[in-house]
Amino acid sequence: MGEVTNAELGHKLDLVLQKIDGLEQRVNKLENRDLQVKEELQKVSTMARTAKLDSALSVPQNEEEKKSFFSKLRLQLKSDEVKAKGAWTKKETWDQVNKNLSEFKIRKLLGNPNTIKSSLNPRIERVYHYQGDLNADGKEEIGQVNFFREKVVSFKSPF
Repeated sequence: MGEVTNAELGHKLDLVLQKIDGLEQRVNKLENRDLQVKEELQKVSTMARTAKLDSALSVPQNEEEKKSFFSKLRLQLKSDEVKAKGAWTKKETWDQVNKNLSEFKIRKLLGNPNTIKSSLNPRIERVYHYQGDLNADGKEEIGQVNFFREKVVSFKSPF
């Protein structure tokens, strides 16, 4: 058996130390990841408890109140859906509407109308209707823009 030199021993010790260092780094990463997962689980758990508590407190237990609550919730959800359908659902947009704007500019400003109708009035050729329940009261608000020769001649804001 040959003798091992100090240089060879030193080299082998360096390799072992490098492996140990690499293992320590991997263990640290895993421990940190585990800690992050635990923190996130704690947050989610807290949020779930809060949401459960909020919903238990929000929904009335009395049948009549519960019906009213869900009816209002349905109207609010429908109203939110209508509001997401374009710029016509905002008062500030209607404030920019004025006579002599073209049909193209109105569509660009308010979005596409719900309906377009012809008019029997000889001073109005086309009518754009914008409608939907904007304030969740169960009644539809209606905006109307009247055109003659492709220009606005009058309008009525839903606000």
